[in-house]
Parts: sequence; C-alpha cells; structure tokens
Amino acid sequence: MFLHQQSTTPQLIPTRFLWRYGGNQVFLCGSFTRWVDTVPMQTVEGSPGLYSCVVSLPPGYHQYKFIVDGEWRHDEAQACLPDPMGNVNNWIFVKAVDAQSAGQVPLNLNRPSNTSNVNFVRGEEHKRSAPDGDTDMETSSSAAESSMLIIGDEVSFTRQKVAEFLSSHTAYELVPDSGKVIILDTQLRIQTAFHALYEQGIPAAPLWDSVRRQICGMISASDFIDAINKIRLSSAKSQIFEELDAHTIATWRARKASQSPLKKLVWLAPEENLKNAALICLKGNCSLVPIIAIGGKSNENDKSDMRLLHLASLSAILSFLSRHFKSSMVAFPLLARPLDSLPIGTWQVSKDKNGDKMQRISKLHTIKPNTKLTDALNLLLEANVSSLPIVNDRGALIDIYARSDIIQLASDSAYSAISFEDATVSDALVFSHQANMKTKPTPPRVYVCTRQDSLRTVLETLALPGVRRIIVIEPESKCVEGIVSLVDVVGFLITQ
Repeated sequence: MFLHQQSTTPQLIPTRFLWRYGGNQVFLCGSFTRWVDTVPMQTVEGSPGLYSCVVSLPPGYHQYKFIVDGEWRHDEAQACLPDPMGNVNNWIFVKAVDAQSAGQVPLNLNRPSNTSNVNFVRGEEHKRSAPDGDTDMETSSSAAESSMLIIGDEVSFTRQKVAEFLSSHTAYELVPDSGKVIILDTQLRIQTAFHALYEQGIPAAPLWDSVRRQICGMISASDFIDAINKIRLSSAKSQIFEELDAHTIATWRARKASQSPLKKLVWLAPEENLKNAALICLKGNCSLVPIIAIGGKSNENDKSDMRLLHLASLSAILSFLSRHFKSSMVAFPLLARPLDSLPIGTWQVSKDKNGDKMQRISKLHTIKPNTKLTDALNLLLEANVSSLPIVNDRGALIDIYARSDIIQLASDSAYSAISFEDATVSDALVFSHQANMKTKPTPPRVYVCTRQDSLRTVLETLALPGVRRIIVIEPESKCVEGIVSLVDVVGFLITQ
C-alpha cells in the first residue's frame, strides 16, 4: 500500500501512461486503483501498437502494471522493482506541480504532443514532454543531472514519510513489556563496574548517584579506554588493573571533572517523539540514551523522583521503523538503490563519477593483527571512530576491533592472563573469544556488504540487535572500501 501526504484538497497531476508493444485489449492497473479497478487504454492514432491513457495521480510514488489480452505485463524498458510477493511492477514518481502553473496548459487527450503539463513514464527518468512531441530518450548531457534530480526527489519523499511516522510515535513505545535495566551505583569500583558490563553483555549503563539520589550520567567502553590510558601515563604500566580497582566511579568522575567539565546526561522523556529521540541520539553522539520518567502526580518536575524505564538506541528506533515499513518498503524505490549511488558512509575509494559530491571520502583507519592493543585504543580515541577494521598485508578484511571490545578484557581470565602493554589486537580478541565461549554463544562479529548492495539490505541488517556498522568490501579481493554505520543511515533518513 502506498502512502501519500493527506491534505484537505489533495493535488492531482494528470499523468500519461504508454504501452508500446501491441495487443487487442490493454488495461492499466496499479496501487492508485488498489490493484482492483482497471483503466482502459486507447490506441494512439497513427502509431500502431501504441496504447495510451491519462490518470490523475497525487504526488509521490506509485506502482503499476498492464493487462494485455488478459495477461499481466510490465514494461521492461521502464523503471521496475519487485513487490513482497516476488512480482515485478513498474513504478513512477509523480512530482507536485507549482500552484501558479498547474492549470496554464490545458490537457488535450487528442493531441498527446501538446501536453507539457503531463508527467510521462520514461524508464529511470520521468521528465516533462517537449512541446514538439514525445521524446523517448534524454540527451547524454542531461542524464547525470536528471539522475541526481530523481535521487533528490526520492530522498525528500522517503525522509518525509519517515519523519511523519517517527513523529507520530513516542519513546515509550520502545519500552518492552518485560525486561531488565542495569544501573550502576557510582560507589562501585571501576574494575567492578566494567566487570558488570561484561557479565551483562552490554556496552554502557546509566549511573546512579546515591548521595543526590538521581541518575547522573552514563558509563561506557569509551570511559574504560580513557581510564586505562590515563592510568598508563601516571602509574606503573604493570599495575593498570590494580589502579582500576583502587578508584570508584565517583572518585574517577571527580578527577575528570577537575580537568574538564563532565558530559551532561542525555536522556529522553517517555512522551518524546521518536524523530526527536533519534536527533537527540545523533546530536549527543550517544549509542544508548536512558528513557526517564521524572516526578509523580504531586510534582511532575521533582528530579528526586527519577524512574529509569529503558535504554533507547538508534538501533531500536531503526528496528521499529523497519518493522513498520517491512511490508511496504517496495513503495520506496530509494531503498533499492545501491550504496555507491547515495551519500551514505565513509569511503576510502570511489568508483562513482560523482563520488566527491555523493560520498564522504576520507582515510579509513585500519590496523593489523599484530598492532599493539595500546596503539589501537589510542587510535580509536584520536580518530574519534567507534571501530577499526583489521586487515592483512593485502588490505583484505580479517576482523574488526571496536570500542566495545575493550569490555571483554573485564573478564577474570583476561585480567590474569594478558600483559596489557605487550598484548596485540590479536591477543585481545583471542582472550575475548575464549571467555565468551565459556559463557554464551557469540553472534557474528563482522557484517559485510558490497558497493552494489541496496540501501534496503543495509537498513535491514543494521536493524538487527547489536549491529552498529557494516564493512563495505570489494567482492573478489575482500579489501575494505568503506564503512556504513548505524549513525550514517539514521542520519541520512531523518536529517535534511
């Protein structure tokens, strides 16, 4: 089912459909007729085998097919895409017409060559017909410009529908019917806190200040990396884990506050709409944001009455969105476009002619298996990235090391077995794997795709629990070409 923006007086655009392949009886049927009613098509005088009809359609995307002598047909020369049942349909994007010019040129059904106010279906590009007649092909000089225009139309339409949906739902709808939420007291020792994160299999948790009786912040893998690096600089390198056990979260936060202001707590009210929730996550650069209900019936602003309901994430919002649009994703041709045609992700190499305009080209930071763990942790912080692809000497992808992987070193076995200063990234991953094998099954560590994979494939993968990025590789060599993250996709869908 196709979604159209509702208004009191919806604009209808006369749109001409053409069937060029003959037949005795030809009908048009589509999403705009609910796939039930049919529109008879008439032969065009002087053009044997050519059938035509005009249908007034609201702006937006529409799917359609032809019924030729009782048989369902689609035009392979025009834009096509499969529906959820595996059928192949044609599609068209109808552009809104400026109100001032919308009625200036009358539509004359007997003169198809004089219909400058009619959208024509012309394969991948849908352009206005020239006054001189039906022009099937665009000149090569305008093809790239038209393609960019169509992408722009698709992006605007998709963003509008995503924004409408997310704005009509609240953060409270992310709260599961049952479950648990982990919150850590600031009086816990740092080592104990990170061991708790490891045991619970979570990358971050809210902090509870028992003195002020309120949630005061979050603790995450980045804090663990920061603490390790600072202790390495101020203490004996062999005593890193002992120093971690000597500090509580409260004393460590006080030490950090004396050097620079602490990051303010980013949180969501249950009634916050999901679009704002996503924007708050993006702006705050937060992977997890607590949903907090403040106050009671007597005082709605009483911050001493804070109830933690759940932890919201961009992954949960994307999953919520994906579930809603799963049956109607075919209504968004933008999602069928390959990654290398869209301005999403960070790319080291671009094969697209418009790559500099369409994609963010930058140096992708990678590491080798024998890279020192301390060097990898420093690079994560200095480059301000959440993960580092691990590659071999040929640049082929082997694995990935993410900030959250540092949590795995909080296991008792790793504490006793690893020599932190001498350990390589490979050593750290081996210890992590051994520790996880004893406790719980592990999901795939790395998700990959190619430049040619569709945005829909990437979106559905990132909507899976725990998936925060996909590595783009060259299919044959397995060399890393780019990274598409959860932040990239959500930001592309909801920001202008």
